[in-house]
Amino acid sequence: MILAAISSGGGGRAEETGILELTPPKTDALSSTRATCRDLRERTRDLDGEGPERVDLSVVGSLTLVQFDGALAYLALCSPPDPQVLCVSYSTNGMKEGDLVIAGGNYRRPDPDHVLLDPCLASSPR
Repeated sequence: MILAAISSGGGGRAEETGILELTPPKTDALSSTRATCRDLRERTRDLDGEGPERVDLSVVGSLTLVQFDGALAYLALCSPPDPQVLCVSYSTNGMKEGDLVIAGGNYRRPDPDHVLLDPCLASSPR
Protein backbone atom coordinates (compact mmCIF):
# COMPACT_ATOMS: atom_id res chain seq x y z
CA MET A 1 0.00 0.00 0.00
CA ILE A 2 2.82 2.42 0.81
CA LEU A 3 4.69 1.62 -2.41
CA ALA A 4 1.51 2.12 -4.45
CA ALA A 5 0.88 5.50 -2.84
CA ILE A 6 4.47 6.61 -3.45
CA SER A 7 4.59 5.43 -7.07
CA SER A 8 1.28 7.10 -7.87
CA GLY A 9 2.68 10.37 -6.57
CA GLY A 10 0.62 10.42 -3.39
CA GLY A 11 -2.02 12.99 -4.13
CA GLY A 12 -4.02 12.31 -0.99
CA ARG A 13 -3.84 13.09 2.66
CA ALA A 14 -1.76 10.83 4.89
CA GLU A 15 -4.89 9.22 6.32
CA GLU A 16 -6.16 8.38 2.83
CA THR A 17 -2.90 6.90 1.56
CA GLY A 18 -1.84 5.11 4.75
CA ILE A 19 1.43 7.07 4.84
CA LEU A 20 2.39 9.00 7.93
CA GLU A 21 4.10 12.33 7.46
CA LEU A 22 7.63 11.97 8.79
CA THR A 23 10.38 14.49 9.31
CA PRO A 24 13.32 13.47 7.14
CA PRO A 25 16.38 12.34 9.13
CA LYS A 26 19.48 14.46 9.31
CA THR A 27 22.02 13.26 6.80
CA ASP A 28 25.06 15.44 7.39
CA ALA A 29 28.08 13.41 8.41
CA LEU A 30 29.71 16.32 10.21
CA SER A 31 27.57 17.57 13.02
CA SER A 32 27.62 20.78 14.99
CA THR A 33 28.83 18.74 17.98
CA ARG A 34 32.47 17.95 17.37
CA ALA A 35 35.06 16.55 19.72
CA THR A 36 38.53 15.11 19.95
CA CYS A 37 39.26 12.02 22.00
CA ARG A 38 40.65 14.20 24.78
CA ASP A 39 37.56 16.45 25.14
CA LEU A 40 34.92 13.86 24.17
CA ARG A 41 33.66 13.23 27.71
CA GLU A 42 33.17 16.96 28.37
CA ARG A 43 31.63 17.71 24.94
CA THR A 44 29.05 14.92 25.28
CA ARG A 45 28.13 15.57 28.90
CA ASP A 46 24.75 17.12 27.95
CA LEU A 47 23.97 15.08 24.82
CA ASP A 48 20.97 12.75 24.99
CA GLY A 49 21.93 9.68 23.00
CA GLU A 50 18.90 7.69 24.08
CA GLY A 51 16.05 10.07 23.19
CA PRO A 52 13.76 9.93 20.16
CA GLU A 53 15.64 12.68 18.30
CA ARG A 54 18.70 11.85 16.24
CA VAL A 55 21.89 13.33 17.70
CA ASP A 56 24.89 13.56 15.38
CA LEU A 57 28.42 13.68 16.71
CA SER A 58 31.79 13.98 14.98
CA VAL A 59 34.99 12.78 16.67
CA VAL A 60 38.59 13.27 15.54
CA GLY A 61 41.09 10.67 16.68
CA SER A 62 43.48 7.89 15.69
CA LEU A 63 42.08 4.51 14.71
CA THR A 64 42.77 1.77 17.23
CA LEU A 65 40.92 -0.97 15.33
CA VAL A 66 39.80 -1.53 11.73
CA GLN A 67 37.72 -4.62 10.91
CA PHE A 68 35.47 -5.52 8.00
CA ASP A 69 33.15 -8.55 8.13
CA GLY A 70 32.14 -8.46 4.47
CA ALA A 71 29.08 -6.30 5.14
CA LEU A 72 29.99 -3.79 7.85
CA ALA A 73 33.16 -1.96 8.80
CA TYR A 74 33.98 -1.46 12.46
CA LEU A 75 36.32 1.44 13.15
CA ALA A 76 37.39 2.15 16.72
CA LEU A 77 39.10 5.30 17.87
CA CYS A 78 40.23 6.82 21.16
CA SER A 79 41.79 4.93 24.06
CA PRO A 80 41.23 4.94 27.83
CA PRO A 81 41.05 7.04 29.89
CA ASP A 82 39.05 8.76 27.12
CA PRO A 83 35.77 7.15 26.04
CA GLN A 84 36.28 4.61 23.26
CA VAL A 85 34.33 5.26 20.05
CA LEU A 86 32.97 2.59 17.70
CA CYS A 87 32.03 3.81 14.22
CA VAL A 88 29.85 1.32 12.30
CA SER A 89 30.13 1.97 8.57
CA TYR A 90 29.96 0.14 5.24
CA SER A 91 33.58 0.52 4.17
CA THR A 92 37.03 0.93 5.67
CA ASN A 93 37.94 3.31 2.81
CA GLY A 94 41.46 1.91 2.96
CA MET A 95 41.99 3.27 6.47
CA LYS A 96 44.39 1.48 8.81
CA GLU A 97 45.07 1.40 12.53
CA GLY A 98 46.97 4.53 13.53
CA ASP A 99 45.39 6.74 10.83
CA LEU A 100 43.97 10.06 12.01
CA VAL A 101 40.26 10.20 11.05
CA ILE A 102 37.10 12.17 11.60
CA ALA A 103 34.14 9.89 12.30
CA GLY A 104 30.63 11.31 12.28
CA GLY A 105 27.30 9.66 12.83
CA ASN A 106 24.28 8.94 14.96
CA TYR A 107 25.35 9.17 18.61
CA ARG A 108 24.50 6.56 21.24
CA ARG A 109 26.10 6.16 24.67
CA PRO A 110 25.80 2.60 26.05
CA ASP A 111 27.89 3.56 29.09
CA PRO A 112 30.16 6.42 30.24
CA ASP A 113 33.28 4.88 28.69
CA HIS A 114 31.89 3.95 25.26
CA VAL A 115 30.33 5.87 22.36
CA LEU A 116 28.57 4.22 19.42
CA LEU A 117 28.25 6.07 16.11
CA ASP A 118 25.85 4.07 13.95
CA PRO A 119 25.49 4.65 11.10
CA CYS A 120 28.77 6.46 10.70
CA LEU A 121 31.01 7.91 8.01
CA ALA A 122 34.76 8.21 8.50
CA SER A 123 37.43 9.95 6.48
CA SER A 124 40.73 11.78 6.76
CA PRO A 125 40.25 15.16 8.48
CA ARG A 126 42.38 16.92 5.78
